Amino acid sequence: MTRRAHTLAHALALLLAACSPADGERGRPVGARPADSLAPSDAVTGSLPLEQPPRDVASTGAFAHPDIRESSAAVRSFSHAGVYWTLNDSGNDERLFAFDTAGRDLGAVRITGARNRDWEAMATGPCPEGRCLVVGDVGDNLARHETVTLWRVPEPAPPGAGREVASAPARALALRFPDGPRDVEALWMDADTAVWLVTKREVRGDDGARQRAQVYRLPARAWDAAAPVVAELVDSLPHVATRNRRTLITDAALSNPFGDSAQVSRLAVRTYELLLVFETEPGSGRPLKLVGHCALDALDERQGEGVAWLPDGRVLLTSEKRRAPLHALRCP
Repeated sequence: MTRRAHTLAHALALLLAACSPADGERGRPVGARPADSLAPSDAVTGSLPLEQPPRDVASTGAFAHPDIRESSAAVRSFSHAGVYWTLNDSGNDERLFAFDTAGRDLGAVRITGARNRDWEAMATGPCPEGRCLVVGDVGDNLARHETVTLWRVPEPAPPGAGREVASAPARALALRFPDGPRDVEALWMDADTAVWLVTKREVRGDDGARQRAQVYRLPARAWDAAAPVVAELVDSLPHVATRNRRTLITDAALSNPFGDSAQVSRLAVRTYELLLVFETEPGSGRPLKLVGHCALDALDERQGEGVAWLPDGRVLLTSEKRRAPLHALRCP
């Protein structure tokens, strides 16, 4: 099969699969949307179009820090110009790494009091301390963990090349999903201090049909709970994850997490080889209209997992492996 035929067949398969309802009412919190309202969504609009080529593609550099081996998320700092953060996933230390778009080492921060079972996601947003980073210990490939954890710390200053410092003590938030364990590698925060999460891999309903990627929300008050909090299932995306790794969602980033009224807000959601871009609800991180669907196959990524917004409206993409390359591009 030619590359073009493969792309068309893949897109047709997604379109045919993207109409199955979400399942599961077990443990649903008060105020959650009924599962059968999740497909087709009355909030996220726009069918999944054929994949588009990205624009303004550029290789910006490569990770210089030798300990960045499994970059599983990327976050732009809104406190320190030109600074970005990444992390390693399971089997690694509880550290965040600061870098710039060329990949230069800007230092490492060890998160005090946290544990890295499987760190797979990270976001920035407002918090009582000002501006915080939230790390998602939410990876669960086999969907067997009833409870997963978010770690929140005030964003530190990057310590500088070759240096490492400890963060302020991390605050933990234990959470469960209302429909049972879920594998998640993408989260974002919004100006309301809510945390949003989206499922990574294939999820099937009671009838065996594949569901659209499910979107969950944790309100700001969740951080005050003593017991595990049940995330609210609020919507779905016009994307269906299958066993094909191309469709597995690995990161997400909101372009305007602090609610700057002068900025347009967009949500980028990436898979290993695709990028989806959504308009979002004003003042919220809720995805609305799908405005971009780009193929990332041509990039030199061993295992593309991270995405962050650049100030000029492009996205920065990161990948696993030591000295992994960084790429910037626009979609659409």
